[in-house]
Amino acid sequence: MEEKTIFIFDADEGMKLSKDVIQEDGHIIVPKGTILDMDIISKISSGHVLEISVYVQPKKALASDTEAAREVSVIESEDTQTYFEKIKNSDEYKHFNDVYMDNVNTIKNNLNDIITSNTPINVTELLRKTSNMLHEYNNSLQLFDMLHCMRQFDDLTYIHCLNVSLIASIIGKWLNYSKEDIDVLTIAGLLHDIGKLLTPQEILTKPGKLTSNEYEIIKNHVNLGYEQLKDQDIDIRIKEACLLHHENCDGSGYPFHLTSSRIPPVAKIISIADVYDAMTAARVYRSSICPFHVIDIMAKDAYSKFDPAYLLPFLKNVVSSYIHNDVKLSNGEIGKVVLINDNAPSRPIIQCSRDKFIDLSKEPGLEITAIL
Repeated sequence: MEEKTIFIFDADEGMKLSKDVIQEDGHIIVPKGTILDMDIISKISSGHVLEISVYVQPKKALASDTEAAREVSVIESEDTQTYFEKIKNSDEYKHFNDVYMDNVNTIKNNLNDIITSNTPINVTELLRKTSNMLHEYNNSLQLFDMLHCMRQFDDLTYIHCLNVSLIASIIGKWLNYSKEDIDVLTIAGLLHDIGKLLTPQEILTKPGKLTSNEYEIIKNHVNLGYEQLKDQDIDIRIKEACLLHHENCDGSGYPFHLTSSRIPPVAKIISIADVYDAMTAARVYRSSICPFHVIDIMAKDAYSKFDPAYLLPFLKNVVSSYIHNDVKLSNGEIGKVVLINDNAPSRPIIQCSRDKFIDLSKEPGLEITAIL
């Protein structure tokens, strides 16, 4: 076996480390001899390690020109696949898609029962499938990979609620919340937009600009949702999140124009998950917004609309989920996200070729326009 140094985004499952993977502070992230899988690759990349050493088989002489051409063709085919395409072609993603859509149907039935029959909320039932997804995909970066690939769905209320629930739960995990508090975030995400089921669909799905009256009707979904939940036997923080997830820390939100000190933490976290998912998802009146543009917008609002105690850890972690992703730059070049700049999360380092790296934090005229 030979040793070879490769970039982390060229790593494949089944490769074996020939050296310890070490952070700048000397801490060993993964020891020599470890067999790589997607969880370990994500762990290494999230530690901002750019290169690793692995064992490779020595190249053997090919039997014929035809065999050589076939091997080159296979290699080129693999190399031209985008990161998203590789994920979508994986058995893990196909399984995730099945579980995800089954969960969406469960949420749809539960929310409709609450609206039409005032059915008591069964927290255990609501939690079961979503919690199973969180446990099955315990690596939060891998779960974000899966969610990024689900963007072909339009922003239906049920899908949005599941996404917000999963994202809010992951934020709770990043903040080292207890299981009980993460469960509250999970249910709050599932129920936060229940009032939209009582809002005229022709307004929710209107492709053009809303009138002032239509906007007021949409804003009322937080009140309608709270009315559905206020007498239910559920944690008060879930009810608060439903009513207050559109409040902004600077007092510019609705329905009460509360400032930061009066907005409960769960509502603040649901707000972050809600904005991120809504802006990165497709809508009837626009296509999805590039996540790096969304991250830039949210970072600029870190000390006004959002509470930085919750937003900054979210941004720091969520941008790491885009390492490996193929992106298009505003100058037309295509490359891979290989390293995140902690002080400028929306402006990572991009590898455009084997020897060409672009640090967007030092190139103010360039930006990421799309994730491929």
